[in-house]
Amino acid sequence: MARRLRVALVQARPVAGDFTDPRNVDRALELAEEACRREPDIIVFPEYFPFRDSERLAAKAADCGAFIVAGVAYGEGGVLYNTATVYGPGGDVVLRQGKRCIGRLEARLWGFRPWPHPYKVLDVGVARVGIAVCADFWSAPEAAMELFLGGAEIFINPSYMFSLAKHWLEANKARSLEFYAPVVGVDTAAFELRSKRYVFAGGGLSHVVAPPASPEEAERWWASGAESVDQWVRLVMGTDEAVEVYELDLEGIGRMRRDWWLRMRGVALEEWVRTRRERGYPAAEVVRAR
Repeated sequence: MARRLRVALVQARPVAGDFTDPRNVDRALELAEEACRREPDIIVFPEYFPFRDSERLAAKAADCGAFIVAGVAYGEGGVLYNTATVYGPGGDVVLRQGKRCIGRLEARLWGFRPWPHPYKVLDVGVARVGIAVCADFWSAPEAAMELFLGGAEIFINPSYMFSLAKHWLEANKARSLEFYAPVVGVDTAAFELRSKRYVFAGGGLSHVVAPPASPEEAERWWASGAESVDQWVRLVMGTDEAVEVYELDLEGIGRMRRDWWLRMRGVALEEWVRTRRERGYPAAEVVRAR
């Protein structure tokens, strides 16, 4: 059976432009229900949304029979962390992946501190999923390498892009090219954010970037001149609140990844991974969803 993964991108807007508003949980449940009707395997919310941990979201994941990735402010040992918290179809938390690259604004507003734990890859059965929050993924190469060496076949990047939204897509195209792996970036819908010095109106442009999944598609790309990976961009959302679902052919992409490694790097993928691990590159631990 072909391994396919249906991903729901939920481009949510925080209630009243406030990530900490408790009503965001209610809105998240409404949007999750809308996504659930389209039978996804995994539902992805943006960074910081709905901000609060919720047993109600865990119950919704169980009702839907899907994984839900939510932006949660998670307290541990008296410290607050910006996490992508994953609720599983069993109605429990199966992973908390915290953000390492904490910006000054989020540290000042909410007191977030850098995540001190290693990255983990979540085995959801049909695929191994690597999650990195916002700037951890698009502004630094370490997370993608660590997750890929741990076996990630798809990258999920929940973000809040109040600026640099167009660069975000370009950076995630680069990550897709580097590892010949799909990247799902999920942003908030656009709304106005005010700091002491600036007014930002960013948001939107959630996207799916995925390499060719068949020799025929790859050949068409090469024959076109292969000047960029723009053809790998499968979905780009607008700036309004919306839900979109995209189905990824992970089996086909996986087969083509091995060909890509030989073509571009002159070495088998498995050998490349082994040598990097031997050289001391950190590799994420695999966590299997219960």
